[in-house]
Amino acid sequence: MHAAGPNHNHRVRIPIFRGTLNKSKPLAAGVIAVWLGCACQVTIQARGNPQSNWTSVDEPCAKYDNLRNPVLGDIGVRIDVNEPWADGFKRALTFWNTVLAANFHEEKSLGACSIRIINGGPDILNRAIVARSQITEMANFQGKIAVNQRAAKEMSSAEIYGTAVHELGHMLGLKHNPSILSVMYFLNVDGTESLDTKDIADLSTHHQLRPAVISVGFLPIQTAQPEGAPESARTIARSVANQQTAMGTIASEASIPREW
Repeated sequence: MHAAGPNHNHRVRIPIFRGTLNKSKPLAAGVIAVWLGCACQVTIQARGNPQSNWTSVDEPCAKYDNLRNPVLGDIGVRIDVNEPWADGFKRALTFWNTVLAANFHEEKSLGACSIRIINGGPDILNRAIVARSQITEMANFQGKIAVNQRAAKEMSSAEIYGTAVHELGHMLGLKHNPSILSVMYFLNVDGTESLDTKDIADLSTHHQLRPAVISVGFLPIQTAQPEGAPESARTIARSVANQQTAMGTIASEASIPREW
Protein backbone atom coordinates (compact mmCIF):
# COMPACT_ATOMS: atom_id res chain seq x y z
CA MET A 1 0.00 0.00 0.00
CA HIS A 2 1.01 3.63 -0.23
CA ALA A 3 0.54 5.78 2.83
CA ALA A 4 1.56 9.30 3.62
CA GLY A 5 3.26 10.52 6.74
CA PRO A 6 2.44 13.70 8.63
CA ASN A 7 3.54 15.62 5.54
CA HIS A 8 1.31 14.02 2.92
CA ASN A 9 3.54 15.27 0.11
CA HIS A 10 5.98 12.49 1.03
CA ARG A 11 4.73 8.94 0.55
CA VAL A 12 6.17 5.89 2.24
CA ARG A 13 5.53 2.23 1.56
CA ILE A 14 4.10 0.23 4.45
CA PRO A 15 3.58 -3.46 3.54
CA ILE A 16 0.68 -4.13 5.91
CA PHE A 17 -2.60 -3.69 4.06
CA ARG A 18 -3.88 -4.11 0.53
CA GLY A 19 -6.37 -1.61 -0.80
CA THR A 20 -6.80 2.00 -1.77
CA LEU A 21 -5.23 4.75 0.27
CA ASN A 22 -5.82 8.47 0.45
CA LYS A 23 -3.88 11.13 2.34
CA SER A 24 -2.73 10.56 5.89
CA LYS A 25 -5.01 12.11 8.47
CA PRO A 26 -4.39 12.74 12.18
CA LEU A 27 -7.22 11.03 14.10
CA ALA A 28 -6.98 11.20 17.87
CA ALA A 29 -3.42 10.09 18.67
CA GLY A 30 -0.86 9.75 15.90
CA VAL A 31 -1.31 9.67 12.14
CA ILE A 32 -3.20 7.02 10.22
CA ALA A 33 -3.68 6.31 6.55
CA VAL A 34 -7.11 7.09 5.14
CA TRP A 35 -8.11 3.98 3.27
CA LEU A 36 -10.86 3.56 0.69
CA GLY A 37 -11.78 -0.08 0.94
CA CYS A 38 -13.69 -2.69 -0.96
CA ALA A 39 -14.63 -6.25 -0.14
CA CYS A 40 -11.50 -7.62 -1.77
CA GLN A 41 -9.35 -6.41 1.10
CA VAL A 42 -7.86 -9.13 3.29
CA THR A 43 -9.22 -8.95 6.82
CA ILE A 44 -9.05 -11.32 9.75
CA GLN A 45 -12.59 -12.44 9.04
CA ALA A 46 -12.03 -12.95 5.31
CA ARG A 47 -8.63 -14.63 5.19
CA GLY A 48 -10.18 -18.09 5.13
CA ASN A 49 -12.49 -17.16 2.27
CA PRO A 50 -11.20 -14.13 0.34
CA GLN A 51 -14.10 -14.39 -2.13
CA SER A 52 -16.70 -13.53 0.50
CA ASN A 53 -17.99 -10.06 1.28
CA TRP A 54 -17.76 -8.56 4.73
CA THR A 55 -21.04 -8.80 6.61
CA SER A 56 -22.93 -6.80 9.22
CA VAL A 57 -26.04 -7.21 11.36
CA ASP A 58 -27.73 -4.26 9.59
CA GLU A 59 -30.82 -5.37 7.69
CA PRO A 60 -30.17 -5.14 3.94
CA CYS A 61 -32.32 -3.48 1.32
CA ALA A 62 -34.83 -5.88 -0.19
CA LYS A 63 -33.82 -5.18 -3.79
CA TYR A 64 -30.03 -5.49 -3.63
CA ASP A 65 -30.09 -8.16 -6.34
CA ASN A 66 -31.18 -5.47 -8.81
CA LEU A 67 -27.56 -4.23 -8.78
CA ARG A 68 -26.62 -7.29 -10.81
CA ASN A 69 -28.91 -6.30 -13.69
CA PRO A 70 -27.25 -5.00 -16.88
CA VAL A 71 -29.93 -2.30 -17.10
CA LEU A 72 -30.18 -0.95 -13.59
CA GLY A 73 -33.29 1.18 -13.92
CA ASP A 74 -34.66 2.48 -10.62
CA ILE A 75 -32.12 2.10 -7.80
CA GLY A 76 -33.15 3.32 -4.38
CA VAL A 77 -30.43 4.15 -1.85
CA ARG A 78 -31.09 4.30 1.87
CA ILE A 79 -28.59 6.65 3.50
CA ASP A 80 -28.33 5.80 7.18
CA VAL A 81 -25.33 8.00 7.97
CA ASN A 82 -25.01 11.57 9.19
CA GLU A 83 -23.46 14.56 7.49
CA PRO A 84 -21.08 15.09 5.86
CA TRP A 85 -21.21 11.54 4.47
CA ALA A 86 -24.92 11.86 3.62
CA ASP A 87 -24.32 14.88 1.40
CA GLY A 88 -21.32 13.22 -0.26
CA PHE A 89 -23.38 10.20 -1.25
CA LYS A 90 -26.31 12.30 -2.45
CA ARG A 91 -23.93 14.14 -4.78
CA ALA A 92 -22.41 10.83 -5.87
CA LEU A 93 -25.85 9.51 -6.83
CA THR A 94 -26.31 12.56 -9.04
CA PHE A 95 -23.00 11.83 -10.74
CA TRP A 96 -23.77 8.16 -11.39
CA ASN A 97 -27.13 9.16 -12.89
CA THR A 98 -25.15 10.97 -15.60
CA VAL A 99 -23.14 7.83 -16.34
CA LEU A 100 -25.56 4.89 -16.27
CA ALA A 101 -28.98 4.17 -17.70
CA ALA A 102 -30.36 4.30 -14.17
CA ASN A 103 -32.25 6.43 -11.70
CA PHE A 104 -30.29 6.46 -8.45
CA HIS A 105 -32.33 8.19 -5.77
CA GLU A 106 -32.65 8.37 -2.01
CA GLU A 107 -35.13 5.83 -0.64
CA LYS A 108 -36.26 5.56 2.98
CA SER A 109 -37.93 2.15 2.80
CA LEU A 110 -35.83 -0.99 3.23
CA GLY A 111 -38.47 -2.79 1.18
CA ALA A 112 -37.85 -0.57 -1.84
CA CYS A 113 -34.12 0.20 -1.79
CA SER A 114 -31.15 -1.60 -3.38
CA ILE A 115 -28.18 0.04 -1.60
CA ARG A 116 -27.82 0.84 2.09
CA ILE A 117 -25.16 3.22 3.42
CA ILE A 118 -24.31 2.37 7.03
CA ASN A 119 -21.89 3.32 9.79
CA GLY A 120 -19.17 0.69 9.93
CA GLY A 121 -18.03 -0.71 13.25
CA PRO A 122 -14.51 -1.90 14.10
CA ASP A 123 -15.35 -5.37 12.77
CA ILE A 124 -15.71 -3.83 9.27
CA LEU A 125 -13.56 -0.69 9.39
CA ASN A 126 -10.42 -0.36 11.44
CA ARG A 127 -9.01 3.08 12.32
CA ALA A 128 -7.30 3.34 8.94
CA ILE A 129 -10.29 2.58 6.70
CA VAL A 130 -12.73 5.36 5.86
CA ALA A 131 -15.19 3.44 3.66
CA ARG A 132 -15.81 -0.02 2.30
CA SER A 133 -18.17 -1.45 -0.30
CA GLN A 134 -19.53 -4.91 -0.82
CA ILE A 135 -18.97 -6.43 -4.27
CA THR A 136 -21.80 -7.90 -6.36
CA GLU A 137 -19.57 -10.71 -7.69
CA MET A 138 -18.69 -12.07 -4.24
CA ALA A 139 -20.63 -14.25 -1.82
CA ASN A 140 -22.85 -12.71 0.88
CA PHE A 141 -23.55 -9.61 -1.22
CA GLN A 142 -26.30 -7.46 0.32
CA GLY A 143 -25.78 -4.07 -1.28
CA LYS A 144 -24.06 -2.36 1.68
CA ILE A 145 -21.46 0.38 1.89
CA ALA A 146 -19.93 1.13 5.31
CA VAL A 147 -18.33 4.45 6.22
CA ASN A 148 -16.24 5.71 9.11
CA GLN A 149 -18.13 8.64 10.62
CA ARG A 150 -15.21 9.67 12.79
CA ALA A 151 -12.78 9.83 9.87
CA ALA A 152 -15.07 12.28 8.06
CA LYS A 153 -14.10 14.97 10.57
CA GLU A 154 -10.62 14.97 9.04
CA MET A 155 -11.75 14.93 5.39
CA SER A 156 -12.78 17.77 3.09
CA SER A 157 -16.18 17.71 1.39
CA ALA A 158 -14.40 17.05 -1.92
CA GLU A 159 -12.60 14.02 -0.46
CA ILE A 160 -15.85 12.67 0.96
CA TYR A 161 -17.59 13.13 -2.39
CA GLY A 162 -14.73 11.43 -4.25
CA THR A 163 -14.81 8.57 -1.75
CA ALA A 164 -18.56 8.13 -2.23
CA VAL A 165 -18.15 8.00 -6.03
CA HIS A 166 -15.27 5.54 -5.59
CA GLU A 167 -17.15 3.14 -3.32
CA LEU A 168 -20.27 3.17 -5.49
CA GLY A 169 -17.94 2.42 -8.40
CA HIS A 170 -16.75 -0.74 -6.63
CA MET A 171 -20.35 -1.81 -6.06
CA LEU A 172 -21.07 -1.26 -9.76
CA GLY A 173 -18.24 -3.59 -10.77
CA LEU A 174 -15.20 -1.31 -11.07
CA LYS A 175 -11.83 -2.35 -9.68
CA HIS A 176 -8.83 -0.15 -8.87
CA ASN A 177 -7.31 1.75 -11.77
CA PRO A 178 -3.54 2.45 -12.03
CA SER A 179 -4.14 5.92 -13.51
CA ILE A 180 -3.68 8.73 -10.99
CA LEU A 181 -6.41 10.71 -12.78
CA SER A 182 -9.05 8.02 -12.22
CA VAL A 183 -11.51 8.17 -9.35
CA MET A 184 -10.78 4.45 -8.97
CA TYR A 185 -7.08 5.15 -8.34
CA PHE A 186 -5.35 3.91 -5.17
CA LEU A 187 -4.30 7.28 -3.71
CA ASN A 188 -5.47 10.86 -3.33
CA VAL A 189 -9.15 10.45 -4.14
CA ASP A 190 -10.15 14.06 -3.54
CA GLY A 191 -13.01 14.82 -5.94
CA THR A 192 -10.86 16.12 -8.82
CA GLU A 193 -10.64 12.77 -10.63
CA SER A 194 -12.56 11.27 -13.54
CA LEU A 195 -13.92 8.09 -14.94
CA ASP A 196 -11.32 7.46 -17.63
CA THR A 197 -11.52 5.33 -20.76
CA LYS A 198 -10.59 2.17 -18.86
CA ASP A 199 -13.20 2.77 -16.16
CA ILE A 200 -15.90 3.40 -18.73
CA ALA A 201 -14.93 0.37 -20.80
CA ASP A 202 -14.96 -1.85 -17.70
CA LEU A 203 -18.25 -0.38 -16.51
CA SER A 204 -19.86 -1.11 -19.90
CA THR A 205 -19.25 -4.83 -19.38
CA HIS A 206 -21.48 -4.72 -16.30
CA HIS A 207 -24.17 -2.13 -16.99
CA GLN A 208 -25.78 -0.10 -19.75
CA LEU A 209 -24.24 3.37 -20.08
CA ARG A 210 -25.86 6.56 -21.24
CA PRO A 211 -25.06 7.26 -24.93
CA ALA A 212 -23.34 10.57 -24.15
CA VAL A 213 -20.82 8.79 -21.90
CA ILE A 214 -20.03 6.22 -24.58
CA SER A 215 -19.38 8.92 -27.16
CA VAL A 216 -17.13 11.00 -24.88
CA GLY A 217 -15.27 8.13 -23.24
CA PHE A 218 -14.08 10.31 -20.34
CA LEU A 219 -16.05 12.00 -17.57
CA PRO A 220 -14.75 14.24 -14.77
CA ILE A 221 -16.62 13.64 -11.53
CA GLN A 222 -16.56 17.42 -11.12
CA THR A 223 -19.66 17.44 -13.33
CA ALA A 224 -21.42 17.14 -9.97
CA GLN A 225 -19.46 20.07 -8.52
CA PRO A 226 -21.61 22.04 -6.05
CA GLU A 227 -22.38 25.69 -6.58
CA GLY A 228 -19.77 27.83 -4.89
CA ALA A 229 -16.80 25.83 -6.12
CA PRO A 230 -14.18 28.00 -7.80
CA GLU A 231 -14.98 28.73 -11.41
CA SER A 232 -11.39 27.89 -12.29
CA ALA A 233 -11.93 24.34 -11.06
CA ARG A 234 -14.94 23.80 -13.29
CA THR A 235 -13.16 25.46 -16.21
CA ILE A 236 -10.11 23.21 -15.83
CA ALA A 237 -12.26 20.11 -15.58
CA ARG A 238 -14.08 21.02 -18.79
CA SER A 239 -10.82 21.93 -20.50
CA VAL A 240 -9.16 18.63 -19.61
CA ALA A 241 -12.21 16.67 -20.73
CA ASN A 242 -12.27 18.52 -24.07
CA GLN A 243 -8.55 17.99 -24.60
CA GLN A 244 -8.72 14.29 -23.86
CA THR A 245 -11.76 13.82 -26.06
CA ALA A 246 -9.94 15.48 -28.94
CA MET A 247 -6.56 13.82 -28.41
CA GLY A 248 -7.69 10.44 -27.12
CA THR A 249 -5.00 10.56 -24.41
CA ILE A 250 -4.74 10.89 -20.66
CA ALA A 251 -3.45 14.25 -19.49
CA SER A 252 -0.40 14.41 -17.27
CA GLU A 253 -0.89 14.64 -13.51
CA ALA A 254 0.32 18.24 -13.57
CA SER A 255 -2.59 19.22 -15.85
CA ILE A 256 -5.08 19.05 -13.00
CA PRO A 257 -4.68 20.64 -9.59
CA ARG A 258 -5.00 17.85 -6.98
CA GLU A 259 -6.75 20.05 -4.42
CA TRP A 260 -9.34 22.74 -5.11
